Amino acid sequence: MKKLLLIVLGSFLFISCGGEKQKQAKDTLQFAQGSELRTLDPHSATDVYSRRVLANVFDRLVEKNENLEIIPGLAESWTNESDTRTVFKLRKNIKFQNGTPLTSKDVKYSLETAIKSPSVGTLYELIEKVETPDDYTAIIVTKKPFGALFHHLSHITASIMNKEYNTTNSDYAQKPMGTGPYKMQEWKTGDRVILTRFNDYFRGPAKIKNIHVRNVPEENSRVIGLQTGEIQVSMDITSIARKSVLEDKKLKLYETSGLGVSYIGLNTGNGQLKNKNIRHAVIHAIDRDSIIESIMFNSVEKAHSLLGPGVFGHSKEARSLDYNPNKSKELLKKAGFENGLNLRLITTSSETNTQLATVIQAQLKEVGINMSIEQLEWGAFLTTTGRGDADIYFMGWSNSSGDADYGLSAMLHSSMIGMPGNRSFFVHNEFDSLLEN
Repeated sequence: MKKLLLIVLGSFLFISCGGEKQKQAKDTLQFAQGSELRTLDPHSATDVYSRRVLANVFDRLVEKNENLEIIPGLAESWTNESDTRTVFKLRKNIKFQNGTPLTSKDVKYSLETAIKSPSVGTLYELIEKVETPDDYTAIIVTKKPFGALFHHLSHITASIMNKEYNTTNSDYAQKPMGTGPYKMQEWKTGDRVILTRFNDYFRGPAKIKNIHVRNVPEENSRVIGLQTGEIQVSMDITSIARKSVLEDKKLKLYETSGLGVSYIGLNTGNGQLKNKNIRHAVIHAIDRDSIIESIMFNSVEKAHSLLGPGVFGHSKEARSLDYNPNKSKELLKKAGFENGLNLRLITTSSETNTQLATVIQAQLKEVGINMSIEQLEWGAFLTTTGRGDADIYFMGWSNSSGDADYGLSAMLHSSMIGMPGNRSFFVHNEFDSLLEN
């Protein structure tokens, strides 16, 4: 067993109300999130902070509605000529934000580039080729029948980019060019990204002219910003602040059950956690129910698999190991560590993660496991865990395609070791084969 799955995360959205600053939001929306985005190249964006911006700059061949149903995007229709051949008819007269027309050549370029991406290529590796018989027809041919194809094509990393622009502008990861409702105006590193309305958007101009996507790492600052009206919308308000938000009559809370999970990752590739008994000892030592009650204030569900309840393929029958400190001590003794062992946890510096790490540190101490805690900023955290330089880490997986394949293959397939998903360095040949077939 690779990971202890801790909680299913909901999506929290907070909106401030009233006052002069709220009136200003008609022209400019101040949107806050807990960390700065890393890139605006769809094929390199593995973090939710980048993808929130990309979703507004780019479109995809197909999209998902609020019920996770596949709906037309840049493709107005499609037909399945066979189990491995799908013909997409593109909408006509769609423009990129620099005024150039969208054609099937852009689709071919985007998907073929995605296949080659070391970060997201696993999503598209079953695509054999993309044919373009004319400017408004794109034919996707897969190597074998692939049931998750449309879910993957609706993913942010399947965004359709401007071939001519990308091949002539080396800074397209900072200044992207899409067909979406908003275009990039400026990226002020460490502060915010400024988006402005694309008036020629094919679905019609957006209602809000400008969006400032602001990097506000401190949760308390985001809440205060909402209360004062400096911020109109904030993501990444955790359960700790949820109560104060609910008690403030000027604020509105919108939440829904998420597709993803937040988990504790255990490095199976090196160190003491290569031993299954020690991994199980760690899991049995952690009381998730008390954590959900004391830190999350019962605002989340306890997860039992890598798949959130809204993901296609989620099973209600899945179960993870339960809290059992006596069993944990037995397993440590069996592994030869009845006198204790030392482990190192890597996490980011959010208030929730700080409290979570402290509580888990105390729970592990009760069974004889000494766990040190190291807090890093987001970029350093991703680099460190990608190298495998941690025994234990806190992470989340949004499973944003809505399909089980993206949760299981990205997180568990050995080809994704060190990549965005498999940071636990999990290798199991038989499981690889099951995922592939």
